[in-house]
Amino acid sequence: MIQVYRVWIFLSILSMGMYAGGNIVQPSKIEETKDTIVVHGMVLYGRVMNLGPEKLSFKLLYSEGLNHIAYKDISSITTKYNYHISFKRMDIEGRVIGIENNTYLKIMEGKNLRTVKIADIDNFVMSVTDDDSLENRVRNNFPYTKGSIDIGLENENGVSQKNKVDIRLNLKHKQAEHELRLYIDYAFETTETEGTDKVENKDELVGILNYKNHFKNNSFYFATLSADYDRPRHIENRYIPSLGYGYTFKFDKSKWIEPSIGLGYATTNYSDEFVDKDFAVATFNLHGKWYMDELWLIDTLIIDGFVMYYPSLQSFDEDWILRSNLNFTIPLFDFLSVKFSIDNVNDSNPNSSVGNNKTTSKLLFGVHF
Repeated sequence: MIQVYRVWIFLSILSMGMYAGGNIVQPSKIEETKDTIVVHGMVLYGRVMNLGPEKLSFKLLYSEGLNHIAYKDISSITTKYNYHISFKRMDIEGRVIGIENNTYLKIMEGKNLRTVKIADIDNFVMSVTDDDSLENRVRNNFPYTKGSIDIGLENENGVSQKNKVDIRLNLKHKQAEHELRLYIDYAFETTETEGTDKVENKDELVGILNYKNHFKNNSFYFATLSADYDRPRHIENRYIPSLGYGYTFKFDKSKWIEPSIGLGYATTNYSDEFVDKDFAVATFNLHGKWYMDELWLIDTLIIDGFVMYYPSLQSFDEDWILRSNLNFTIPLFDFLSVKFSIDNVNDSNPNSSVGNNKTTSKLLFGVHF
């Protein structure tokens, strides 16, 4: 009887402990696998999604959307996920176990501890051992390539019919001192009024392939091939290969300008009766980017653009080619943005009816990858 009583007491205590929280439900494997960061003393759990020049993108556990956290606000970081990290021609897989001076990450690669400068990281993506989805496999197989596609469409039906499309592609492949960029901008526009023929207002394409060798600190050599055509302005095709030297002035990780100079050769074929032109050119280029965050209403604004000026070495006041681009970008999500773009073309076009100058404003929506 006493033995039964003891068993009854034990079961009662066990039951009370279970209802009082004494028996804690073990977390699932997914819940156990999470990254941890400490921001101003507050511990956050989730997953590191991206490493930007100024901020880390972090997705909180059981939450939608991303949090962008400045490195200066992070006092500790550890990951249970493994990440594929590319930097200075090296590819490693490992876990982040710390951050140092808001500038370096401590990476545990197997049994080896590495210290990696955040500014040197070309790619940071979850390893396929933890995420074997098709998208993640592609990102792991092409770790040094990033880019964006911006599209603007317009269709008008009324007294007149208008169809317009703008497509812009930006690709960047950077590995250590080698950097390759591809820029393509295509615009097409037609208008048609009842009783009149369809008019082709735009059919133009710009392509710029640029290679840079960052051989020393902020200095680089470049080789560029610029090509374009513009049917309404009677430019059948134009090619400008050029070589030169440039320097990067960095004001911050995401605030810089790059002036460069060099020599090149421009060859342009015109349609109709206009005479083709070929002449040697000097090249004066300026690229830049300025990143601003924590702004009122829009939070983040990115301003970037370029100027490419090619005056003739023989007669710079008679023959020249100038192209410039200025963008104001507002990120909507981590992969989607809206962009207001201003393009200016100025060249010594022989057709007086077309003129030398053309400025175009565009509103584009972009996807970044």
